[in-house]
Amino acid sequence: MPLPRTHQRDPFTIDHLIPQSLGGSDEINNLAYACQRCNFYRYNFITGIDPETNQEVPLFNPRTQDWEKHFIWTADGLRILGVTPIGRATCKRLDLNDDDHNQGFIQNSRQSWVEVGWHPPKDDPKLLS
Repeated sequence: MPLPRTHQRDPFTIDHLIPQSLGGSDEINNLAYACQRCNFYRYNFITGIDPETNQEVPLFNPRTQDWEKHFIWTADGLRILGVTPIGRATCKRLDLNDDDHNQGFIQNSRQSWVEVGWHPPKDDPKLLS
């Protein structure tokens, strides 16, 4: 199982937004950096189920969509909340908050980053409290 960035030797992998197994190319507009853990959970999925509407929707695409429109951090900076069907489905599919695997890596890493002032990113939207 890949580990989050603070606990791994190789911080990022190159992810194919449209997986090669589904006909995706190696063109730059189809590639994005991803932590190994997220890339592992994404596998070759391009859609996910929005847990609020139970509808299948595309996963977030960092090449064509804005993070701020789909996600917000909790006030403590430890959890990512999806605010749109795409955001919620992406959080669920990639298990961005360790809800389904509860290994503690994500929460522990984020807590460490918060304590030293590295997280959450200053420009990202955050709940006030």
